[in-house]
Amino acid sequence: MNLFKFNNNNNTKSSAASTKSSVTATTVDLGPMTQEPILTPPTDYQPVLNDPLDEEQKKKVHALMEYVEGIMLPKEHEYYPNEKGFLTEATANRYLRARKWDLEAAKAMLENSIKWRREFRPDQLDPEMIRPEAETGKMYYNGYDKTGKPLWIMKPRNENSKDSDRQIRHVVFNLERGIRLMPPQVEKVSIVVDFKGSSITSNPSASTCKKFIDILANHYPERLGVAFFVNSPWFFLTTFKMVAPFMDPVTRNKIKFIDEDTNKNSQDVICMEDCISSDQIEASLGGKFNFNFDIDTYWDALLKRTDKEVIEYL
Repeated sequence: MNLFKFNNNNNTKSSAASTKSSVTATTVDLGPMTQEPILTPPTDYQPVLNDPLDEEQKKKVHALMEYVEGIMLPKEHEYYPNEKGFLTEATANRYLRARKWDLEAAKAMLENSIKWRREFRPDQLDPEMIRPEAETGKMYYNGYDKTGKPLWIMKPRNENSKDSDRQIRHVVFNLERGIRLMPPQVEKVSIVVDFKGSSITSNPSASTCKKFIDILANHYPERLGVAFFVNSPWFFLTTFKMVAPFMDPVTRNKIKFIDEDTNKNSQDVICMEDCISSDQIEASLGGKFNFNFDIDTYWDALLKRTDKEVIEYL
């Protein structure tokens, strides 16, 4: 079943009424199965660029950069190269956008992230410590959307751990690796959560979900493009309702639920193929990429592609 193909004609009432029957089965030649993930963007991606800064915004970026330069680690500190790589004008821009160009609020937010990074060292997480969380393929990168954003695939049915601390470290590890997978002029990831086969026991707890949202919102602002939740079960929707009030409205609006029941009364029917080419979507999700996750193949490919510890955050 092609979960990503929806009728997008929303000009009439009959369109909304027919949404439930608009998911159609398709037969396509998928070719041989591969275990090699797509970790390089297509050559024809079209990045979405931010509007040029006006003079007032440029002054605020400059002021924020001056502020953080005054609180940076000394050059002789072993973590200084990492911190300097993080504290770029692009980072300052993101934090200001996240705080709607309130300079003082952006200062507080960025300073909090600087302190968190010094303690957590997100760019220095040991892959061998993280790997047990990744063994089953519950979370990995595979493909890019049409604007060049890496696709962060999540499959809760493959949950294999109850160690909430390591789960969070796994999430942060993936955020950092996703940044390294971004091509030029791209600064966000897109998330696809496939709930097929998930259960209450495999679903992350509300507290773990909240920690994830807090880290994403507070320390990786403006890094989420869109999140597609495919066929969300009732127990996840219950969890989501618990954590949604704590979410920034901008982040909340980036979450799109893709399933017949959610969309059957909506006239704003979502078509994922407007965002992601079918050859970048796994066959199990209705696309044309015949992929089977293998931890050894994936891990080797990911580490080879994202092996730089110190990068300039763009």
